[in-house]
Amino acid sequence: MADLLAAAAVRGASSDFYASLAAARSEAIKRRANAVVAPIGATWNTGWTVKIGSNTFQQVDALKPRVVVEPSTPTSITYGMNGRVSAGAQTIKFSDSVRTGVPKRCVSVDTNGLPRVRTGC
Repeated sequence: MADLLAAAAVRGASSDFYASLAAARSEAIKRRANAVVAPIGATWNTGWTVKIGSNTFQQVDALKPRVVVEPSTPTSITYGMNGRVSAGAQTIKFSDSVRTGVPKRCVSVDTNGLPRVRTGC
C-alpha cells in the first residue's frame, strides 16, 4: 500500500509539471510572448509558476515531502512565441526518497518545446 501511495505522489508531481509545460507552450504561442516555467524557491520541490511577463497564470504548490526532483539546482524553462524552448532540451526526474522500488518518472522537453513523460528513466 505504501508503494502505491508513493507511486501516486511521484506520478502526480510529474503530471503536474508536464501540464505546466504544456500550458506554458500553449500560452506562449497564443499570446505571441515568452512564457517562463520557474521554480518558486531554490528547487522544483517548493513549487513553480508559469508566467508571461509579470503575469502569473499558473502556480503549483510545494510537492509532497518525499518526492525528490532532480536536478537539485533548477533552471527556468522559457518558451518563445514560436513554442520552442530557448535554453535547449532539459529533463526533470521525479522519484520517491524512501521507496526505491517506485519507478522514477522523467519529464523532458526537447528544443521543439514538446514535453514528454517517461517512466523508469
